[in-house]
Amino acid sequence: MADKYKKKQHAFRIFSQDLKEGNLPSVIFMYGSEEYLINWAVGEIAKRFISPGTESIDYVKLSDDCSADDLIEAAGMFSMFSEKRLVWAKDFMPLKTINPKGFTVHDREKILDCIKNPNDGVILVFSAASPEEKSELVKEIKKNCKTYFFDGLDYAQLAAFAEKRFKKAGVSITGDTLRYLLDESGYFNKDTEYRIYNLENDIKKIIAYCDGKRVTEEDISATMNGDMDTFVFNFLDAVSNNRKDAAFELLHNIMASGNDIFNIIGVLSRHFELMLEVKEFKEEGLSLAAIISKLRIHEFRVKKAMGFADKFTVEKLRSVLSQIYETDRNIKTGAMEQGLALELLVGRI
Repeated sequence: MADKYKKKQHAFRIFSQDLKEGNLPSVIFMYGSEEYLINWAVGEIAKRFISPGTESIDYVKLSDDCSADDLIEAAGMFSMFSEKRLVWAKDFMPLKTINPKGFTVHDREKILDCIKNPNDGVILVFSAASPEEKSELVKEIKKNCKTYFFDGLDYAQLAAFAEKRFKKAGVSITGDTLRYLLDESGYFNKDTEYRIYNLENDIKKIIAYCDGKRVTEEDISATMNGDMDTFVFNFLDAVSNNRKDAAFELLHNIMASGNDIFNIIGVLSRHFELMLEVKEFKEEGLSLAAIISKLRIHEFRVKKAMGFADKFTVEKLRSVLSQIYETDRNIKTGAMEQGLALELLVGRI
Protein backbone atom coordinates (compact mmCIF):
# COMPACT_ATOMS: atom_id res chain seq x y z
CA MET A 1 0.00 0.00 0.00
CA ALA A 2 2.83 2.38 0.84
CA ASP A 3 4.28 2.07 -2.69
CA LYS A 4 1.37 3.97 -4.17
CA TYR A 5 2.49 7.12 -2.34
CA LYS A 6 6.04 6.86 -3.67
CA LYS A 7 7.06 9.91 -5.68
CA LYS A 8 9.07 9.53 -8.86
CA GLN A 9 9.88 11.45 -12.01
CA HIS A 10 7.35 9.92 -14.36
CA ALA A 11 7.92 9.73 -18.11
CA PHE A 12 5.05 12.14 -18.77
CA ARG A 13 6.91 14.87 -16.87
CA ILE A 14 10.19 14.12 -18.65
CA PHE A 15 8.40 14.15 -22.00
CA SER A 16 6.62 17.43 -21.18
CA GLN A 17 9.95 19.05 -20.30
CA ASP A 18 11.64 17.74 -23.45
CA LEU A 19 8.79 19.03 -25.60
CA LYS A 20 8.83 22.43 -23.89
CA GLU A 21 12.60 22.80 -24.27
CA GLY A 22 12.64 21.54 -27.87
CA ASN A 23 14.65 18.44 -27.01
CA LEU A 24 12.60 15.91 -28.95
CA PRO A 25 14.77 13.94 -31.39
CA SER A 26 13.65 12.77 -34.81
CA VAL A 27 12.91 9.19 -33.65
CA ILE A 28 11.08 8.35 -30.41
CA PHE A 29 10.01 5.10 -28.76
CA MET A 30 7.09 5.05 -26.32
CA TYR A 31 5.88 2.00 -24.45
CA GLY A 32 4.22 0.91 -21.22
CA SER A 33 0.90 -0.11 -19.71
CA GLU A 34 -0.61 3.38 -19.79
CA GLU A 35 -1.68 3.73 -23.42
CA TYR A 36 -3.64 6.81 -22.37
CA LEU A 37 -0.35 8.60 -21.75
CA ILE A 38 1.19 7.34 -24.99
CA ASN A 39 -1.77 8.68 -26.95
CA TRP A 40 -1.63 11.93 -25.00
CA ALA A 41 2.09 12.37 -25.72
CA VAL A 42 1.67 11.80 -29.46
CA GLY A 43 -1.22 14.25 -29.40
CA GLU A 44 0.99 16.86 -27.74
CA ILE A 45 3.61 16.40 -30.48
CA ALA A 46 0.92 16.90 -33.11
CA LYS A 47 -0.32 20.09 -31.41
CA ARG A 48 3.23 21.42 -31.25
CA PHE A 49 4.38 20.69 -34.81
CA ILE A 50 1.34 20.18 -37.06
CA SER A 51 -0.39 23.26 -38.43
CA PRO A 52 -4.19 23.36 -37.92
CA GLY A 53 -6.08 21.89 -40.85
CA THR A 54 -3.11 20.01 -42.29
CA GLU A 55 -3.38 16.84 -40.20
CA SER A 56 -4.46 14.72 -43.16
CA ILE A 57 -1.25 15.65 -45.00
CA ASP A 58 1.41 16.12 -42.34
CA TYR A 59 0.28 13.63 -39.68
CA VAL A 60 0.50 9.96 -40.73
CA LYS A 61 -0.79 7.12 -38.55
CA LEU A 62 0.52 3.85 -39.91
CA SER A 63 -1.52 0.68 -39.51
CA ASP A 64 -0.05 -2.07 -37.30
CA ASP A 65 0.38 -4.34 -40.34
CA CYS A 66 2.27 -1.81 -42.46
CA SER A 67 5.39 -3.04 -44.26
CA ALA A 68 8.97 -1.88 -43.79
CA ASP A 69 8.75 -0.03 -47.11
CA ASP A 70 5.53 1.74 -46.00
CA LEU A 71 7.30 2.95 -42.86
CA ILE A 72 10.45 4.08 -44.66
CA GLU A 73 8.48 5.90 -47.35
CA ALA A 74 6.34 7.75 -44.79
CA ALA A 75 9.38 8.70 -42.71
CA GLY A 76 11.29 9.88 -45.78
CA MET A 77 8.82 12.52 -46.93
CA PHE A 78 8.93 16.14 -45.82
CA SER A 79 6.14 18.24 -44.34
CA MET A 80 3.99 20.18 -46.76
CA PHE A 81 2.62 22.95 -44.53
CA SER A 82 3.73 22.20 -40.95
CA GLU A 83 6.92 22.76 -39.01
CA LYS A 84 7.52 19.03 -39.08
CA ARG A 85 5.83 15.90 -40.40
CA LEU A 86 4.65 13.41 -37.74
CA VAL A 87 4.66 9.67 -38.46
CA TRP A 88 3.25 7.34 -35.81
CA ALA A 89 3.96 3.62 -36.07
CA LYS A 90 1.63 2.32 -33.36
CA ASP A 91 1.93 -1.39 -32.52
CA PHE A 92 4.31 -1.89 -35.44
CA MET A 93 4.44 -5.65 -35.91
CA PRO A 94 8.23 -6.10 -35.50
CA LEU A 95 7.91 -4.47 -32.07
CA LYS A 96 5.46 -7.10 -30.83
CA THR A 97 6.95 -10.36 -32.05
CA ILE A 98 10.41 -11.85 -32.56
CA ASN A 99 9.83 -13.13 -36.09
CA PRO A 100 7.02 -11.07 -37.63
CA LYS A 101 5.50 -12.51 -40.77
CA GLY A 102 6.61 -10.75 -43.92
CA PHE A 103 9.66 -9.07 -42.37
CA THR A 104 13.12 -10.20 -43.44
CA VAL A 105 16.54 -9.50 -41.98
CA HIS A 106 17.01 -7.04 -44.84
CA ASP A 107 13.80 -5.25 -43.82
CA ARG A 108 15.09 -4.86 -40.29
CA GLU A 109 18.37 -3.45 -41.58
CA LYS A 110 16.48 -0.90 -43.69
CA ILE A 111 14.40 0.14 -40.67
CA LEU A 112 17.53 0.48 -38.51
CA ASP A 113 19.17 2.60 -41.19
CA CYS A 114 16.06 4.82 -41.19
CA ILE A 115 16.35 5.14 -37.41
CA LYS A 116 20.08 5.84 -37.33
CA ASN A 117 19.92 8.29 -40.23
CA PRO A 118 16.58 10.02 -39.68
CA ASN A 119 14.91 12.68 -41.76
CA ASP A 120 15.29 15.91 -39.75
CA GLY A 121 11.99 17.17 -41.09
CA VAL A 122 10.07 14.26 -39.55
CA ILE A 123 9.32 13.04 -36.05
CA LEU A 124 8.92 9.27 -36.21
CA VAL A 125 7.20 7.74 -33.19
CA PHE A 126 7.24 4.01 -32.50
CA SER A 127 4.89 2.83 -29.75
CA ALA A 128 3.67 -0.40 -28.21
CA ALA A 129 1.97 -1.11 -24.90
CA SER A 130 3.78 -4.41 -24.47
CA PRO A 131 6.78 -4.68 -26.81
CA GLU A 132 8.54 -8.00 -27.24
CA GLU A 133 11.73 -7.45 -25.27
CA LYS A 134 13.53 -10.23 -27.19
CA SER A 135 12.83 -8.54 -30.52
CA GLU A 136 16.03 -7.37 -32.20
CA LEU A 137 14.26 -4.25 -33.41
CA VAL A 138 13.09 -3.38 -29.90
CA LYS A 139 16.63 -3.79 -28.59
CA GLU A 140 18.05 -1.58 -31.32
CA ILE A 141 15.36 1.07 -30.95
CA LYS A 142 15.95 1.30 -27.19
CA LYS A 143 19.68 1.60 -27.84
CA ASN A 144 19.45 4.26 -30.54
CA CYS A 145 16.26 6.23 -29.79
CA LYS A 146 14.86 8.49 -27.11
CA THR A 147 12.66 6.20 -25.01
CA TYR A 148 9.72 7.04 -22.75
CA PHE A 149 8.33 4.33 -20.48
CA PHE A 150 4.74 5.21 -19.61
CA ASP A 151 3.96 2.96 -16.65
CA GLY A 152 1.35 3.56 -13.94
CA LEU A 153 1.07 6.84 -12.06
CA ASP A 154 1.77 7.16 -8.35
CA TYR A 155 -0.95 8.24 -5.93
CA ALA A 156 -0.28 11.99 -6.08
CA GLN A 157 -0.13 11.97 -9.87
CA LEU A 158 -3.35 9.99 -10.23
CA ALA A 159 -5.11 12.18 -7.66
CA ALA A 160 -4.09 15.28 -9.59
CA PHE A 161 -5.37 13.73 -12.81
CA ALA A 162 -8.77 12.95 -11.26
CA GLU A 163 -9.09 16.26 -9.43
CA LYS A 164 -8.40 18.20 -12.62
CA ARG A 165 -11.26 16.43 -14.42
CA PHE A 166 -13.77 17.08 -11.65
CA LYS A 167 -12.72 20.74 -11.54
CA LYS A 168 -13.11 21.08 -15.30
CA ALA A 169 -16.67 19.73 -15.01
CA GLY A 170 -17.45 22.23 -12.24
CA VAL A 171 -17.93 19.46 -9.66
CA SER A 172 -16.26 19.55 -6.23
CA ILE A 173 -14.75 16.56 -4.44
CA THR A 174 -13.11 16.49 -1.02
CA GLY A 175 -9.69 14.99 -0.40
CA ASP A 176 -11.20 12.12 1.59
CA THR A 177 -13.74 11.36 -1.11
CA LEU A 178 -11.06 11.48 -3.79
CA ARG A 179 -8.98 9.03 -1.75
CA TYR A 180 -12.04 6.77 -1.52
CA LEU A 181 -12.46 6.95 -5.30
CA LEU A 182 -8.87 5.95 -6.02
CA ASP A 183 -8.91 3.15 -3.45
CA GLU A 184 -12.18 1.79 -4.83
CA SER A 185 -10.86 1.93 -8.40
CA GLY A 186 -8.30 -0.80 -7.70
CA TYR A 187 -5.70 1.11 -9.76
CA PHE A 188 -2.95 0.27 -7.28
CA ASN A 189 -3.89 -3.38 -6.81
CA LYS A 190 -1.30 -5.94 -7.85
CA ASP A 191 -1.75 -7.25 -11.42
CA THR A 192 -4.62 -4.85 -12.02
CA GLU A 193 -5.83 -4.14 -15.55
CA TYR A 194 -7.50 -0.92 -14.44
CA ARG A 195 -5.88 1.97 -16.28
CA ILE A 196 -6.26 5.73 -16.65
CA TYR A 197 -8.77 5.18 -19.45
CA ASN A 198 -10.95 3.22 -16.99
CA LEU A 199 -10.64 5.92 -14.35
CA GLU A 200 -11.54 8.65 -16.85
CA ASN A 201 -14.66 6.73 -17.87
CA ASP A 202 -15.62 6.19 -14.23
CA ILE A 203 -15.16 9.89 -13.49
CA LYS A 204 -17.50 10.73 -16.37
CA LYS A 205 -20.11 8.35 -14.95
CA ILE A 206 -19.74 9.80 -11.45
CA ILE A 207 -20.12 13.36 -12.75
CA ALA A 208 -23.26 12.35 -14.66
CA TYR A 209 -24.66 10.54 -11.61
CA CYS A 210 -24.00 13.11 -8.87
CA ASP A 211 -26.09 16.20 -8.18
CA GLY A 212 -23.81 18.31 -10.36
CA LYS A 213 -22.23 20.15 -7.44
CA ARG A 214 -20.44 17.73 -5.11
CA VAL A 215 -19.37 14.10 -5.35
CA THR A 216 -20.18 11.84 -2.39
CA GLU A 217 -18.96 8.39 -1.42
CA GLU A 218 -22.43 7.07 -2.25
CA ASP A 219 -22.14 8.44 -5.79
CA ILE A 220 -18.82 6.64 -6.25
CA SER A 221 -20.09 3.38 -4.80
CA ALA A 222 -23.23 3.45 -6.96
CA THR A 223 -21.40 4.14 -10.22
CA MET A 224 -18.12 2.26 -9.84
CA ASN A 225 -19.01 -0.86 -7.91
CA GLY A 226 -22.38 -1.39 -9.52
CA ASP A 227 -23.83 -4.87 -9.42
CA MET A 228 -21.21 -6.41 -7.11
CA ASP A 229 -21.59 -3.75 -4.42
CA THR A 230 -25.36 -3.90 -4.69
CA PHE A 231 -25.18 -7.67 -4.37
CA VAL A 232 -22.92 -7.78 -1.32
CA PHE A 233 -24.84 -5.13 0.64
CA ASN A 234 -28.19 -6.76 -0.15
CA PHE A 235 -26.71 -10.19 0.62
CA LEU A 236 -25.35 -9.06 3.99
CA ASP A 237 -28.67 -7.45 4.80
CA ALA A 238 -30.47 -10.70 3.98
CA VAL A 239 -28.19 -13.05 5.95
CA SER A 240 -27.93 -10.68 8.93
CA ASN A 241 -31.73 -10.71 9.18
CA ASN A 242 -31.91 -14.49 8.68
CA ARG A 243 -33.69 -14.20 5.30
CA LYS A 244 -32.04 -17.21 3.69
CA ASP A 245 -34.42 -17.40 0.73
CA ALA A 246 -33.55 -13.84 -0.28
CA ALA A 247 -29.83 -14.57 0.16
CA PHE A 248 -30.08 -17.67 -2.05
CA GLU A 249 -31.88 -15.69 -4.75
CA LEU A 250 -29.27 -12.92 -4.68
CA LEU A 251 -26.51 -15.51 -4.94
CA HIS A 252 -28.12 -17.22 -7.95
CA ASN A 253 -28.65 -13.87 -9.69
CA ILE A 254 -25.06 -12.67 -9.27
CA MET A 255 -23.72 -16.02 -10.51
CA ALA A 256 -26.10 -16.00 -13.49
CA SER A 257 -24.85 -12.54 -14.46
CA GLY A 258 -21.43 -14.04 -15.25
CA ASN A 259 -19.43 -12.95 -12.22
CA ASP A 260 -16.41 -15.08 -11.42
CA ILE A 261 -17.04 -17.44 -8.51
CA PHE A 262 -13.76 -16.58 -6.80
CA ASN A 263 -14.50 -12.88 -7.16
CA ILE A 264 -17.78 -13.46 -5.29
CA ILE A 265 -15.99 -15.42 -2.56
CA GLY A 266 -13.27 -12.78 -2.35
CA VAL A 267 -15.81 -9.98 -1.94
CA LEU A 268 -17.65 -11.89 0.78
CA SER A 269 -14.45 -12.71 2.66
CA ARG A 270 -13.24 -9.09 2.57
CA HIS A 271 -16.54 -7.78 3.91
CA PHE A 272 -16.77 -10.34 6.71
CA GLU A 273 -13.12 -9.72 7.61
CA LEU A 274 -13.89 -6.01 7.89
CA MET A 275 -17.03 -6.71 9.91
CA LEU A 276 -15.00 -8.84 12.34
CA GLU A 277 -12.31 -6.17 12.74
CA VAL A 278 -14.90 -3.46 13.32
CA LYS A 279 -16.79 -5.65 15.80
CA GLU A 280 -13.65 -6.45 17.79
CA PHE A 281 -12.54 -2.82 17.93
CA LYS A 282 -16.01 -1.69 18.96
CA GLU A 283 -16.12 -4.22 21.80
CA GLU A 284 -12.73 -2.91 22.93
CA GLY A 285 -14.42 0.46 23.37
CA LEU A 286 -12.96 2.28 20.38
CA SER A 287 -14.94 5.13 18.83
CA LEU A 288 -15.89 5.27 15.14
CA ALA A 289 -13.13 7.82 14.50
CA ALA A 290 -10.55 5.63 16.24
CA ILE A 291 -11.63 2.56 14.25
CA ILE A 292 -11.36 4.48 10.98
CA SER A 293 -7.91 5.72 11.98
CA LYS A 294 -6.69 2.20 12.81
CA LEU A 295 -8.13 0.51 9.73
CA ARG A 296 -7.33 3.38 7.33
CA ILE A 297 -10.53 2.61 5.46
CA HIS A 298 -13.03 5.21 4.40
CA GLU A 299 -15.79 6.12 6.86
CA PHE A 300 -18.49 5.01 4.42
CA ARG A 301 -17.20 1.41 4.41
CA VAL A 302 -16.64 1.30 8.16
CA LYS A 303 -20.15 2.52 8.91
CA LYS A 304 -21.64 -0.06 6.54
CA ALA A 305 -19.60 -2.85 8.12
CA MET A 306 -20.52 -1.70 11.61
CA GLY A 307 -24.22 -1.80 10.81
CA PHE A 308 -24.05 -5.39 9.57
CA ALA A 309 -21.61 -6.52 12.29
CA ASP A 310 -24.05 -5.47 14.99
CA LYS A 311 -26.27 -8.39 13.91
CA PHE A 312 -23.53 -10.96 14.64
CA THR A 313 -21.40 -11.98 17.59
CA VAL A 314 -17.61 -12.05 17.27
CA GLU A 315 -17.70 -15.85 17.49
CA LYS A 316 -20.27 -16.06 14.69
CA LEU A 317 -18.24 -13.79 12.42
CA ARG A 318 -15.12 -15.91 13.01
CA SER A 319 -17.14 -19.02 12.21
CA VAL A 320 -18.51 -17.51 8.99
CA LEU A 321 -15.03 -16.51 7.88
CA SER A 322 -13.75 -20.01 8.54
CA GLN A 323 -16.58 -21.40 6.41
CA ILE A 324 -15.84 -18.95 3.58
CA TYR A 325 -12.18 -20.02 3.55
CA GLU A 326 -13.23 -23.68 3.57
CA THR A 327 -15.62 -23.07 0.68
CA ASP A 328 -12.83 -21.45 -1.31
CA ARG A 329 -10.55 -24.45 -0.70
CA ASN A 330 -13.26 -26.98 -1.58
CA ILE A 331 -13.96 -25.32 -4.92
CA LYS A 332 -10.29 -24.83 -5.84
CA THR A 333 -9.39 -28.44 -5.00
CA GLY A 334 -12.46 -29.81 -6.77
CA ALA A 335 -13.78 -31.35 -3.56
CA MET A 336 -17.15 -29.70 -4.15
CA GLU A 337 -19.06 -28.23 -7.10
CA GLN A 338 -19.02 -24.44 -6.88
CA GLY A 339 -22.79 -23.85 -6.92
CA LEU A 340 -23.41 -26.42 -4.21
CA ALA A 341 -20.49 -25.14 -2.12
CA LEU A 342 -21.86 -21.60 -2.10
CA GLU A 343 -25.38 -22.74 -1.30
CA LEU A 344 -24.05 -24.72 1.66
CA LEU A 345 -22.16 -21.65 2.79
CA VAL A 346 -25.32 -19.55 2.77
CA GLY A 347 -27.15 -22.25 4.69
CA ARG A 348 -24.51 -22.17 7.42
CA ILE A 349 -24.37 -18.41 7.90
